[in-house]
Amino acid sequence: MLARSVLFLGLVTSSSHIHALEWSASGFGTLGYTYENEEDIAYRRDITQSVDIDDNGTFSSDSNLGLQLDGAFNRQWSVTAQLLLDNSVSHDLDALTELAFVRYEPNEYWSFRAGRIGVSAYAAADSRQIDYAHLWVRPPLELYGGIPFNNLDGLGISYISNNPDFNWSATLEYGQNREDGELAASDQEYETKLDNILSLSLELDQDAWQWQLSYARVGNLTVDHGDFITNVQTQVKGVADLGIPGISNDAQQVYDYFMVKDERVNYLQAAMTYFDGVWSFQSELFKVYADKDSIPQGEGGYALLGRTFGSVTPYAIYGRVRQSNDRYESSSDWSALNPALGPLQAGALFGINSVRIEQQTYSLGVRWDLLPNLALKAQVDHIDIEPYGYGLWAMSTEGIDKGRDVQVYTLNMNFIF
Repeated sequence: MLARSVLFLGLVTSSSHIHALEWSASGFGTLGYTYENEEDIAYRRDITQSVDIDDNGTFSSDSNLGLQLDGAFNRQWSVTAQLLLDNSVSHDLDALTELAFVRYEPNEYWSFRAGRIGVSAYAAADSRQIDYAHLWVRPPLELYGGIPFNNLDGLGISYISNNPDFNWSATLEYGQNREDGELAASDQEYETKLDNILSLSLELDQDAWQWQLSYARVGNLTVDHGDFITNVQTQVKGVADLGIPGISNDAQQVYDYFMVKDERVNYLQAAMTYFDGVWSFQSELFKVYADKDSIPQGEGGYALLGRTFGSVTPYAIYGRVRQSNDRYESSSDWSALNPALGPLQAGALFGINSVRIEQQTYSLGVRWDLLPNLALKAQVDHIDIEPYGYGLWAMSTEGIDKGRDVQVYTLNMNFIF
């Protein structure tokens, strides 16, 4: 992936000498501060971020800076490259490259993309990191916080009807993705490999209304852990191989839950948006399901309502996600075999159950469009987290079995240039 990104950017740079190429540059960014009021827990914008559970307040979670270059060879051929600096775990060139693709549009109906392209399976997919483009300070965590990828390396095909009365479009995308993450309790990094990603999306547009239906499938999901978790997995497998009735059977099941390799995950989504210049409404419903119970899955959604008064827009959001599978409970006590196995069993169970996502959020916020390219925002979130539902948060190994109410306060400055 890195080699492809470097090659693409090199081609874009060398192409700047071609006299027919017309360049444009643009950018976006957020300077934001977030504070949450609970100890031993840390807010994060999505599950790929690096956070410190000892910090209640931070500038890192929502702040970012993006730069985009667009070049047009003619009316049919163009190139796009976008770099994004945010609070991700990795910051090499491959991780910074958000988009890097060639586009071919033979006519006003068809569009073909190849390279690192955005995923169209969600209403805010193309602008998930561009907070200026939305009323909210960040995309609702219940949906967007648990999505481990914003783009894919592959191909995209779109058909646009260009009907002025009732416009519709259909998009098909196929490719792969690699994302680095970090386990907050151990500061151990891991890599999520998503292969054979297929995304299908249908969008309808009429006057102030927009609708979207989409389906995305990850054909092969694999999670590669660092040395610490790999060592835990090895020890659990060792208990399973002892052949002790009850305990070894339970350890084998824990090991199977722990291992995520070539698993299939499916996403279903429906969205509706309304904006008439005064009133704003947006809602998405989603369902995630997989064969393996240890993969976070369930259903949920959010709804946003806003009213514009001049340059100021107050808004409210409600979001919820409910886990469809139960938490894992061991059928035996490993410490009965050896007291030293008790902490191993507890740590393994924490690793399995800590990825479950179950919470609801009530949000009130306001956006002030201070300048045509600058907006100030404030948002207060009240979040009810269910027991064993902390998958969107960074936290220690203590207290996962208890629910918690968290208040998150955010001040953001969003800009485009």
